[in-house]
Amino acid sequence: MGGNVNIVREAALAGPRTPLARLFDDALVGAGVAADVGERVRAFVDLARCYQQPGRHYHTLRHIAETTAALRVLLTAEQQASDKELAPACTLAVYFHDAVYDPELTDNERRSADLASRILAELGCPRVVGAAVARLVLATASHGSRSRDEALVNDADLRVLARGPAGYDLYVRRVRREYGGLDDGQWRRGRAAALRHLLDGPLYSTGWARRRWEPSARLNLVRELDGLTTRGSDPVRRSGIVQGAAADPVRSAPRPSERPDGPPTDGG
Repeated sequence: MGGNVNIVREAALAGPRTPLARLFDDALVGAGVAADVGERVRAFVDLARCYQQPGRHYHTLRHIAETTAALRVLLTAEQQASDKELAPACTLAVYFHDAVYDPELTDNERRSADLASRILAELGCPRVVGAAVARLVLATASHGSRSRDEALVNDADLRVLARGPAGYDLYVRRVRREYGGLDDGQWRRGRAAALRHLLDGPLYSTGWARRRWEPSARLNLVRELDGLTTRGSDPVRRSGIVQGAAADPVRSAPRPSERPDGPPTDGG
C-alpha cells in the first residue's frame, strides 16, 4: 500500500497535473502559502486519497469537481467586488469540506475543518486564511450562511439539488449507497425529515442561485418527499422526528442510526 502511495505521489509530481489539482494549487498560491510546488502537490494527493476511500459513492472527487464548478459560476455571475479576495479561501473550503466523511459520525465537518487547519498551517498558509477556510467548512454542516463567503460555499455545495430529474435521482441513489447500513424505514424517516426541514425556508443565499437554481431544487425535493411519504403513512409524522431533523439534504441529521444521508440530505 505504501509503495502504491509513493508511486501516485511521484507520478503527480512528474506528470501533468489534472484540472482539479491545478485549481487547488492556484487557490493555495492565491491564499499566500509559503510551501514549494512539491509540497503543494503532495498535499493535493493526500487530500484526494480521502475522497477515494471505500464506501464513498457521492462524496468523491466528482463532487469536489462539480462544487468548484458551481462556485466559479457564482463568482462569475455575481461579480461582487469582494469576491476576488474571497475566492481562494472559498475554493480551499470546497476541497476540504468533505475530507472526513463517515455516515456513523456526527462531527464530520469539525474533523474536516481541523484537517484543513492542520494541512494549511503545515503549508505555511497565513493564519487568517486558514481560520476562514475552517469556518467555511464548518458552515457546510447546516448550510446556514451568515456571510458572503459562507453563502458562496454553501450554495455551491447545494448545487446538486437543482440538477435535472435524472441527475438528481442519481445523486440520491449514490447517497443512499453510502448509508447502506440503514434499512429502508430508517432511511425514509431520516431523509423525509431532512427534506421537510429544507423546504421550510430558502435553499440558497446568493441572488443568482435563488433565481436560477431554487425553482428546480424545490421541484426535486418535493418530488422525492412525495415518493418517500406516499408509500403508506407519512414516516416522518408517524415517528414524530420532524423537529430537529437534518437541515441539510446532503448532510445533517437526527441520530446517527437514523441519518439517511450524511446526515440526511447531503447536498454536499
